[in-house]
Amino acid sequence: MNSIGCGCKICKAGLSDTVNEMIQGQIEPFAVLKFLENKGCKVSDKLLKKHLSAFTIPYPEVDVNDFKTVLEPVPNNLVDIDFSQYKVDLSNTEVTLELLQKITLKVFLNQARITIQAQQKMLDGLSPDMPKDTMRNYATALDMLDKTSAISMMVNQQQAIKTVEAMGLTIQSSAIQNVQD
Repeated sequence: MNSIGCGCKICKAGLSDTVNEMIQGQIEPFAVLKFLENKGCKVSDKLLKKHLSAFTIPYPEVDVNDFKTVLEPVPNNLVDIDFSQYKVDLSNTEVTLELLQKITLKVFLNQARITIQAQQKMLDGLSPDMPKDTMRNYATALDMLDKTSAISMMVNQQQAIKTVEAMGLTIQSSAIQNVQD
């Protein structure tokens, strides 16, 4: 196979001119690497540097501090909740639990929004990677939601029932009752 340019994977894929123009057009190397990956030409940062040096194009050094990821805090002051707006009788356990689940769901959805925004910035090349604190906060919010709603247990139980039924078996409540006796 004849190689064009410097003979690297980028040149062999016929993407040399495009990559060179992108870098000279001030497009961040991270975005160029994503572009190459989307074109089926997965290369490392090191190979991109080598390719550019063969064409005497300076590799733009990116300072990680240039990426200022600004995430807005979600106002969630659980101490100052006005329970009167929910018309909740705190002596009623079921209603109180339902309120707690709604609050936790709201916290989770707000954190999911922040996480998705951070992920989109990363995919758009505006951020070098996902902020670890954002992912940690998302995991915490998901854990809180699971603990107040037991959603993972319900999902797992439903999946187990579907799996058993797909095998042609049926689940009878009397069989479960006999085991308990």
